[in-house]
Amino acid sequence: MKIARLAAGLTALALVVTGCGGGDDDEGDGDATVRLTLSQDVDTLLPMDSNVSDNISVLDVVYDGLVRYDPKTTKPYNYVAEDISTTDNTVWTIKLKDGFEFQNGEPVDAESFARAWNYAAYGPNAMANNYFFERIAGYDEMQGEYEEDDEGNVTVTTEPTAKELSGVKVVDPTTLEVTLNGPFAGFSTMLGYTGFFPIAQECLDDVDACAIKPIGNGPFEIEEWDQGQSLTANKWEDYTGDETPDYGRIEWTEYSGDSDWADFEAGDVDATFPPPAEWEQAVNDPDLSSRMVEGPGAALTYIGFPMYLGKPFDDIEFRKAISMAIDRDTIIEKVVPGRFVAADSWVVPDGVPGGVAGTCEFCTFDPEAAKAALAKAGGWPKGKKLVIHLGEDEESEAIFKAVGDSIQLNLGIPYELDPTPDYFDRRSARDFTGIMRANWFPDYPLNENYLAPVYASGDPKNGNTNFGYYNADFENLIKEGDASPDLDTAVAKYQEAEKVLASDMASAPVAFSKNVMFYSERLDDVVLDPFSGEVKLRLLKVNG
Repeated sequence: MKIARLAAGLTALALVVTGCGGGDDDEGDGDATVRLTLSQDVDTLLPMDSNVSDNISVLDVVYDGLVRYDPKTTKPYNYVAEDISTTDNTVWTIKLKDGFEFQNGEPVDAESFARAWNYAAYGPNAMANNYFFERIAGYDEMQGEYEEDDEGNVTVTTEPTAKELSGVKVVDPTTLEVTLNGPFAGFSTMLGYTGFFPIAQECLDDVDACAIKPIGNGPFEIEEWDQGQSLTANKWEDYTGDETPDYGRIEWTEYSGDSDWADFEAGDVDATFPPPAEWEQAVNDPDLSSRMVEGPGAALTYIGFPMYLGKPFDDIEFRKAISMAIDRDTIIEKVVPGRFVAADSWVVPDGVPGGVAGTCEFCTFDPEAAKAALAKAGGWPKGKKLVIHLGEDEESEAIFKAVGDSIQLNLGIPYELDPTPDYFDRRSARDFTGIMRANWFPDYPLNENYLAPVYASGDPKNGNTNFGYYNADFENLIKEGDASPDLDTAVAKYQEAEKVLASDMASAPVAFSKNVMFYSERLDDVVLDPFSGEVKLRLLKVNG
């Protein structure tokens, strides 16, 4: 299984709402402008190539998918889809609502989904969401062999034997029949994810242009994108869907680190969260704290081990030692207060079906037990530093410096941080010599999504790409969950698979995100996405 490029960190999202004329008189009407900030570079707006939170946040108002997710329950509900049904969890019939159009007038029909999925699934197109389609019949025949350089140029060494998914059939303009490689009770749960959005034919005729200025089918259409600087979108007046905000324009500007908090305090930014140094003051301010919204998050920050390197990383006692040496609660309190909670499982508890607390026995801080486990593993080479690999992200560096300090204090292992701009490419190439910071937030609400995409591979020899992990029992339980007759049975099997991860200490959970946002009196109905922690823009309202 191919592994998606994971989110580099939790996205900081901030908004300013003003009237288009720059004053306050026209706030609350359809001409109001919502100004947002993005905390990381957005490199594409092509849905099948977008799988980090900033891209997804933008595309959530530019595109409509078959289903959408309830922000309170995380449950999917039909949107472009009229009905999604199956009798065997293998062959699925998707009926579309009639009348939806793209912003260029093309119909949003069964063919628009089929062509999008075929483009995403075709290996040489090198789409980030390619692996989401591996459950559909015909996927393997579309892969071939290819290489992608740092600029994204693809060289095909072995041509695929097919260019379309044999399991995707357009029955009629409003009916799509999808045949999977095997039963998967959770298939309909996946279909609200960005990678399954439809694509206009005009978009596929010029993919490079569409990646910069997409032709969506949602309530907003992109006006202009000055990459790395600003992104603007206007309400699409011909939109016929039910979920459309009451403001008329969105302007995104990129910020770095915590630099937007000062603008929030000055009244130039309307919603954000404070940097760690400002947290205590913010939560103790009666006015500010009355305008704070918070809720459980779904993102997991964890430590990955390069088991493919052999000793000591492939030794469970070493992995247990590292985990038990980390004082998670103190690190969170001192470094990122209010934004995270200590993780003791691989699936967010109560956040998605199947999530339970306490599956990680060795996530409890226990320095003495950590030392004993390290001794059992044969210790650490004297004078050698433990390298901690991570992306270039201010918050992540602060957290993992504290993690390294905790390991050094409690195990006597010196360390060094290796922040790198090409973290994901290096990880996929197995170019790491030490432990690595990793992050995952679910693409759809099912415990399976925390497990199979990250740890399964079907490759007993090499294990999964990022860590080299393989366990036949884990793989079999995932398969049994997939083949379950109903979702409840599947969830229980996936829970058993998580217990296998726990028995192997396949990685070390560190922290679950906690969704927090401060906002001004100019905003109303500030609801946070339970997955990414970002503001749900379709629900946001502007006070008049």
